Amino acid sequence: MPAFNREMLALARESRGLTQTRLGAEVGISQAEISKFENGLKIPSDDQIRRMSNRLHYTVDFFFLNESMRDFGSNCAYHRKRKSATDSKLTQLLAIINVRRIQVKHLLKSVEDRATYSFPRLDIDEHAGGPEEIARLVRALWQIPPGPLQNLIRAIEDAGGIVIRCGFGTNKVDAMSQWLPGQKAPIFMVNESIPTDRMRFSLAHELGHICMHATLTDNMEREADKFAAEFLMPEKDIRPYLSSVDIPKLAAMKPYWRVSMAALLYRAAELKQIDERRKSYLWFRMGQAGYRSHEPVEIPPESPTLLKELVKVHKETLGYTEREIDAAVCEPNAFADLCIHDEPRGLRLVAR
Repeated sequence: MPAFNREMLALARESRGLTQTRLGAEVGISQAEISKFENGLKIPSDDQIRRMSNRLHYTVDFFFLNESMRDFGSNCAYHRKRKSATDSKLTQLLAIINVRRIQVKHLLKSVEDRATYSFPRLDIDEHAGGPEEIARLVRALWQIPPGPLQNLIRAIEDAGGIVIRCGFGTNKVDAMSQWLPGQKAPIFMVNESIPTDRMRFSLAHELGHICMHATLTDNMEREADKFAAEFLMPEKDIRPYLSSVDIPKLAAMKPYWRVSMAALLYRAAELKQIDERRKSYLWFRMGQAGYRSHEPVEIPPESPTLLKELVKVHKETLGYTEREIDAAVCEPNAFADLCIHDEPRGLRLVAR
């Protein structure tokens, strides 16, 4: 019989944004006891597990899964955030992506992935051209043509990656990713409240982590930014567009390259197409116009479809009922709700 897994209790509690004290108050268990449960000093009774299960909205089986939490600072969990993001919100979002990663893993056991491409693991120390060279290698591996990448989510899903859009409850965190040893493909979680141009850069940033940072480095965030800039705006292709830029030109380029005006401005300076004085002036003018918080020219959203397809294969091919899917992922109702927005665009997963 499976043993109670203290890590899954902590994971469930943190994913709901609850402290030990608040959970204890709501289920009639002292904070001291919950602390002992989570530290492996005491095993909860069946009745206590049932009460915590009902409040945390995970099935009892969730607390007996043979899984573990992966934290930031490991070589398989990454995120892109602003400095003002709170520790409590990061803790909750880290728990949520761990839960989703475990759930996707259990659903993938029953299907075969027909991904067109794959995710490489490239050691940045072995590439003299740094993150930019690795970005070019990934584009080549995925057969992305020169110029703007039209749909980043589709490119990631074509390599088997799972992308989940969801509400983060904050605009201080843009995206997160995980790829564990032995895991079929990485999972990406993106904040559905941010605009498409920001989402694309953040998602490309996470892709850079996945491809480059199996071994941690001292400059991971800057390296991931450089990867994202080259992946979305290849130097060879974009350089001719960046001479003599001004605000109207940045706005006109935005829908073509599908990145923000700010990203284009920084790319122009990075590639020495404008000097720092010009960059600072344009950045100041964009601030005066309110463009730092809300840029003009909306970019149409990109929609993930692979997760919905995974659920669809279980329902239509394997004959799972919605209740059986809930049981498979140990979370009544909520998991399927993630999949209702976008229709699958083609069969890439088949039952084993």
